[in-house]
Formats: sequence, structure tokens, C-alpha cells
Amino acid sequence: MSASTGAASLGRDMLGQGESLAVERFRRRLLGNLDLAEGRGRRALDLGCGDGLEAVELLRRGWKVDAVDLEAHPGWARLGARYGSRIRFRIASDAELARWKGSYGLVFQKDVLHHVPDPAALLKTLARLTAPGGELWLLECNRRNPVSYVHLTLLGGHQHFTAGRLRSLAEEAGLSGAAAWAREARVWPVESAAFQDAVERIQDRLEALPFWRPWAVYNLMRWRKPAGPVLRKRGSKA
Repeated sequence: MSASTGAASLGRDMLGQGESLAVERFRRRLLGNLDLAEGRGRRALDLGCGDGLEAVELLRRGWKVDAVDLEAHPGWARLGARYGSRIRFRIASDAELARWKGSYGLVFQKDVLHHVPDPAALLKTLARLTAPGGELWLLECNRRNPVSYVHLTLLGGHQHFTAGRLRSLAEEAGLSGAAAWAREARVWPVESAAFQDAVERIQDRLEALPFWRPWAVYNLMRWRKPAGPVLRKRGSKA
């Protein structure tokens, strides 16, 4: 999210500017099965929020959301008018984010990390912004996937990570004990429910094959920040 990324719409380029059945099915597949914590009115950070619809998914799970990207999206005004103070859209770079104070019960990052010049530094910032006992989620496209490599890396210039590289970045940033797994989820640009149902079944089968997991479209990672010691009141018994 630095100035060096230019006008890149972090996490937005793959989804496009408009809504469609194909995009909605992609979102549902990628986000619907995530074991995200319930917000219960706590505040979450959605980094690289794009059009804001991932932030809306967090709202549905009870979070109040600070949704951040490098540039404003036309959909922000509509969502802001609908959800009011439950969602706050902000423009910030990774350098500005590093100066933020406070903490979040949930930090959610999708397709941002490979855009920044120092991904480990950004991960350290996100870890700092995660509240004790909170969760940091990383969703990054897999460099090993053959279709994504041609479409996004060779043609689009996106320097995605392999699962091994993502794990090493997490270790460098101090995210010890982070859980990682693969997810087969892609935008199939055909506006047909029957077609989307068919590719959903194909993706389910691919994801179930152990040999395919290193080649799946997305690498996912979840890190829980240690809650820290419990402070006892003076005079209380151990």
C-alpha cells in the first residue's frame, strides 16, 4: 500500500468494478466457510477493502469495520449511507498505517501483501494492530496456481507468494503458530447459475485432492494473538 504501487486498487482488480453473479459466487466461496470470530460490536480492520463488500460480510458477523484502501471506490458512499457508523471508509498507505494507534479484535487482509515493497513490515504492523486475543487473517493468491500465474503474474505483474513464502514472511513478522491452508476459489465470468453450480462442484473436488492443494488458487492463514497474562487485583488470592 505504498506510493510505489501507484493507482493499484488493492484486492479490487480481480473482482472488477461492478456486481455480478460470478463475483458474488466467488465471494461466497472464499469467505462463506471462513471460521471468522463473531464481532459482538467490536471493531475490525479490513485492509484493501476495494468496493467494501468484504467489509459488509464482517458487518453481518457483528463487527464494526474500518475499511481501508489506497483510493476511494464509488460504492463507499452507498454502503456508508446504508450502514452508518458501523462502517468507516478510510484512505491510507502502508506507511500511514504503520503510524496508526489502537487495536482491532479482527484484522482482515486480502490480496494486499504482494503489492507492498516490504510485506514483512506490513505484517508486523498488522500484528501490532491486532488486539490481544484477536485474529489476523491473510488471504493471498497462490503463485503456484498455473492459471493465476499466467493471468496475474506474467500478464498482470502481480508478484504473488507460494505457500512456503507466505509462511516464511509470517515467521519473519513474529506470527508464531499461524495456521495455513489452501482454498480453491476463482471468479468464473459466466452469468449463469447452472454454470456456477457446476464449477462449484469441480472446485470442491479439486480442493479435496491432496496433490492439488499446493496448486490451489488461494493460500489462507489465520493467526491468533496471545491474550497475554491476566492481571490480578491487588490483594486477590492466586
